[in-house]
Amino acid sequence: MAKEPQLYEIGLLIKPDLSEAEASAELGNVRVEIEKQNGILEHTTDPKLRKLSYPIKKISQAYFAALQFSVVPAHIRAIEKSISLRPNIMRSLALSWTRVPVQHVLKKPIQTRTSETPALYTPVKSKELTEKLDEKELDKKLDEILGQ
Repeated sequence: MAKEPQLYEIGLLIKPDLSEAEASAELGNVRVEIEKQNGILEHTTDPKLRKLSYPIKKISQAYFAALQFSVVPAHIRAIEKSISLRPNIMRSLALSWTRVPVQHVLKKPIQTRTSETPALYTPVKSKELTEKLDEKELDKKLDEILGQ
């Protein structure tokens, strides 16, 4: 009984002593290995020279490339084995993954303030502040407040 194909991604580190064209050719050889196992390529990235976070066999740079493909799970071991036997590939890692649908978050529209909407703060004018007092009345008020 044949199972349905699953999605996989393989990350590769290719030796840095190759030219970019040779690294691309090595990636092409890996593509051929996947297609031999009836794999369907979804996406590939071109090899790019990257600095490694730690040296591998005293090598501090490598070309990094990734391939996304779908294949029957029974064939993934054969693909990993054929990749590991290639002399120009330093490391490889195969991961299974699933597609997650993208969910768009709807944002609330920004409300602009119009003359119809009430203001948050409306100043209140008191009668006492608006009335003007002469000096005699002002002195009288101060005496009342101070209790003299």
